[in-house]
Amino acid sequence: MTKFFRTVRRIDLLLVSLSLLLSVVLYLRLAPPFEEVQVSPSAAVQRAQTVHPDIEEKQERVSPHKIAPVGPPVRFLMLNAQNYFVAEDVPRTRNKRLFKPVEKREAVADTIASVRPEVVGLVEMGGQASLEDLAQRLADRGLNYPHREVLARWGEDRALAILSCHPIVRDDSVANCPLGERSARHMLRGILDVTVKVEKDGRMFRVIGVHLKSRVADDQQAAEHQRNREARAVANHLQIAMQKDPGMPILVYGDWNAGPREPPLLVISQGNRATGPLLRITPTDSRGESWTIAYRANDEYNAFDQIYVNRVLSSRMGRKSAKGIVDNETSRRASDHRALWCDLR
Repeated sequence: MTKFFRTVRRIDLLLVSLSLLLSVVLYLRLAPPFEEVQVSPSAAVQRAQTVHPDIEEKQERVSPHKIAPVGPPVRFLMLNAQNYFVAEDVPRTRNKRLFKPVEKREAVADTIASVRPEVVGLVEMGGQASLEDLAQRLADRGLNYPHREVLARWGEDRALAILSCHPIVRDDSVANCPLGERSARHMLRGILDVTVKVEKDGRMFRVIGVHLKSRVADDQQAAEHQRNREARAVANHLQIAMQKDPGMPILVYGDWNAGPREPPLLVISQGNRATGPLLRITPTDSRGESWTIAYRANDEYNAFDQIYVNRVLSSRMGRKSAKGIVDNETSRRASDHRALWCDLR
C-alpha cells in the first residue's frame, strides 16, 4: 500500500510540473511583446532617491562627449619653432628681434609635413604674420590648415599658436592669466585653449598649450619660482575646465622648461581628487630616446617638451596609439627643440 501511495504522489508531482510548463508556454505565446522603456538619468536618480535620499545626481554631470564615437585617428604634433619671427609681425616689446632665416622656416615646414598632422600646436611663434607665413609654406607642401589661432601677449614677443584642419569651435584662451588671486603678476605667455571639432563624426578635442618661464635667466631662483607659479596657474585652469565638462577629451602640450619629475610638471600631472591625474604621452625617436632639447655645450639632454592627456582621452587612445619624435636632419635645422606627435581618438 505504501508503494502504491508513493507512485500516486510521483504522478501528481509530474502532472503539476507539466501544468506549470504548459502555463508558461501559453503566457509567452499569448502575452504582448515587451516594450523597452527609456529612463532618463534624472528619472533614474529620482527613483533611487525615494529609497536613498542621499544619492547625488551624478549622471547629470556626465558630458555627452564621454560617449562620443571613437573614429579614425587625428594626428597631433607639437613643436617649439625657436623664435619663428618675421618682419611683418607687430613687435610687442622693445627687445631686438632676430628674424628667422627663410631656410630655417622652410625646415620648420618640412619637419611638420614629414608627419602630416591634422592639428599642430606651436610654441615660440612671433604672432599672426609668422603663423600665416608658416601656413603658406605648409600649403605649398599640400597641407592646408584653414583654422588658426594665435595667443600673443603684450610685453612678450613669443606667442603660442595652433593650426588645424578641423574647425575651432571654441576659444577659452587666457592672455593675461594671473599668478594667484592676490598677485598682480601674470603668466608671461598665457594659456592657449581651443576646442577642435571633427566634422565627419562630431568628436571634439580640447587642446591647451603653454610655455613656461625660460631657464635662461640672470636669477635662476626667481625663474624657477616663476615656473612653479605658472604651473599652478595652469593646474587651476585645467581643474576648472575638467570640472565644467568632465567628459571632454583634453590634451595639454607645452615647452615646460622642466623635466617630467621636476615640480612644475608634478603639479600638472598629479591633478586632484576632482580631476584625477593627467597622463604623459611618452614618444621616442628611432633610437628609443625621449629627449627633446640638447645643450651641446654641456652634453645635456632634456625632455622639456611634453604632451599630457586627461583620463577621458587616454582611455580612448589606448596603449597602442601611435606616437613619435621627429629626429631627421631637417628637424635639426628647423629648431633646437624636437617635434613630438601622437594619434588621438
